[in-house]
Order: sequence, then structure tokens, then C-alpha cells
Amino acid sequence: MVALLGGCGGGMPKVPASPTAVLERADDYLKRGKEREAIALYTQFLERFPGHERADYAQFQLAESYFKARDYAMASIEYQLLIANYGYSEWVDDAVFQTGVCNWDEAPKYPRDQQKSNEALSRFNQFLQTYPDNSRAPEAREYVRKINSRLAQKAYTSAKWYYRQGEPKASLVYCEKIIREYPDNEFWAEALLLKGQILVDRGDNDGAIAQYTQVIAYPGDLPQKKEAERRIREVRH
Repeated sequence: MVALLGGCGGGMPKVPASPTAVLERADDYLKRGKEREAIALYTQFLERFPGHERADYAQFQLAESYFKARDYAMASIEYQLLIANYGYSEWVDDAVFQTGVCNWDEAPKYPRDQQKSNEALSRFNQFLQTYPDNSRAPEAREYVRKINSRLAQKAYTSAKWYYRQGEPKASLVYCEKIIREYPDNEFWAEALLLKGQILVDRGDNDGAIAQYTQVIAYPGDLPQKKEAERRIREVRH
């Protein structure tokens, strides 16, 4: 917080006397895009009035302030404090969701380590399991789809590399991981095609056809469907 307050121009904003006034001023700062000042006041509220009936609200708004300041690491910590310390709060579902968003926003591109993507996936799955009827559930499912696609892309890169290196067993491990854990994206389809090719190489044409059939049976549009159909014709002839 010290780093954030260093850019406030006038240092820490003056703290009103009453808890209601503190929250009102902090909310006003946040609404006007003055996240640093808002962080200072929400923090002061929590320090001075820890047992207040609106402490959970202040905790959530503190997390939101960090989030809007794009300090996703601190935002994630504050959201998790809300979940841990204010389990009764009406803001817990939003905190679980937002923790997933923070982890996702911190995650690097697919060639690098994807620990944060996995953490985000875990949070969004937790959100969907705990709050399946929440209004943000469709948004959570879209995040899950995007995360699965990135994780599948990383795993597929490894699968292709091992196959080109003449190590089909290792390639198959990655293919099966993608098929099992990261469905419904183009890399899922590519993994099925690659697994099918490995099975063809082994002389297991029926097993290969079963993989290609999964691609064709996918209910949505996939560019790999035509390739799967072509491979089935090739195997059968």
C-alpha cells in the first residue's frame, strides 16, 4: 500500500471521524477512479472499525480498488481475506469469481509456466460448482473455455514435439491429458487427430477411427472435422 500511496500527491487522504463517512468518501474516490485514495480509506476503516457491520463491504471494496488499479496480486489477496474472514458476506461469490479473474490476468502467454492459469481454472470451477445459478455463471464458463484452450495449446505443443522426436508414447500422454482435461476447443480436436495418427502408426485402425469420430461428433463447428473425415476414408481404404 505504501507504493500506491506514494503517488497520491498529498499523501494519505484525511480520514473522516465516523465509519459511515469513511466508507462514503472511499466509495466516492473509487467511483472517480482514485484507487490509491480509496485503498487508503478502506484500509483505515478496517483497522479502526474491525467489528463494524459493514466490514465485509469495506474488505470487498478494498479488493476492488486494487483490482481497478491493476494490482492483481494484492487484489487476489484481499478477495481471499474476504472469503476467509467473512464467509457470511453477500460479496463472497463475487470474491471467488474475481480471484479467478486476478489469477487469469496474471497468467503469462501459453509457452511459459501456467500455474496461474490452473489457479484461475480452479477458482472458476469452484464458482460454478458453488453458485451454478449465479448471474455471472455464463461469464465464468467462458473463462473456463478460454483457460482450457490455453492449457490445451501448451500441452499440444509438447505432444507435437515428442511425436516429431520419434517418441509417440510421451506424445500420447499429452494427447490423452488434453482430451480428458481440456475439452471443447481446437487443440482438443488436434489432440484427437494426433492420437489417431499414433494409433494408425501402431496398426490400430479401429482405435484411430474412434478418435476421428469424436471430432466429427462434436456438436459445434470445428475446422478439424473435414480432416477427420478425410482420415477415416484414408484408413478404410
